[in-house]
Amino acid sequence: MHLNTILKEPLLHFLLIGVALFAFIAWHGARSGADKADIVVTSAQIEFLAANYAKAWGHPPTQDEVRSLIEDRVQEEIAVREAMAAGLDRDDTIIRRRLRQKFEVMAEEQDAREAPTEANLSGYLAAHADRFTAPATVSFEQIVLDVGGTATDGERAAALAKTAIRQGHDPAKLGRVSILPSRVDSTRLDLIAREFGTAFAEYLPKLPTNEWTGPIGSAFGAHLVRMIAYVPGAVPRLETVRAAVAREWENERRVAARTESYRKLRERYNVVIEARQRPSAAAQ
Repeated sequence: MHLNTILKEPLLHFLLIGVALFAFIAWHGARSGADKADIVVTSAQIEFLAANYAKAWGHPPTQDEVRSLIEDRVQEEIAVREAMAAGLDRDDTIIRRRLRQKFEVMAEEQDAREAPTEANLSGYLAAHADRFTAPATVSFEQIVLDVGGTATDGERAAALAKTAIRQGHDPAKLGRVSILPSRVDSTRLDLIAREFGTAFAEYLPKLPTNEWTGPIGSAFGAHLVRMIAYVPGAVPRLETVRAAVAREWENERRVAARTESYRKLRERYNVVIEARQRPSAAAQ
């Protein structure tokens, strides 16, 4: 067959293209093999995988199960790398939120190497005394007076109750029946405000001790009250609230570290906030 005729044969063209394609694939494969990225599964990672397995299943993994765990770890690493290379991590709310959480933990931990000193905690307690001040407490007796709605009625009922007490009558049996306790011992003033009303609670610290005073108004009516003891709120000693102070100090330190980290990193970026476009009249 003439050479020109052979060169015009479609079968020859197909074979030549196939040879060229095969050569390209072989060359590209060899080159890719040389440029392969490493996936290293360290002994520490294997121990971590085995420990998690034992925790989940109640027994250490067998050799076959360890090999399976390692293979799964390799597949996970391949999937993550390929997904990120393909941009699958972009615009995914859950992934972005998780990455932000991990970054913020890392930023917070940068300054977490040292435990707070005594001076740190003492200074924090002094600066935030209101957070740790023990609430005031009160102890008192009270009678719910059986009166009408006028101030004069209240004064008259209070005077009659005081007279009855001086005559030896049991205060717990005077006045009208109520769901309120006749005696309250060492109870926080804020809890008294919740039960009797704010105005009643605010009036209690002004009362003289061991003297029946009234009428004093509450959400339930008028009362005759004998103040037994009032203990004002006070800032506790550090040793009694050390754990709470240390917890608050640590939380504030973490917030400050995270804020400072964002401040420094923001300087690397030029933030552009585009104005929102108003919907056109046609769209409305």
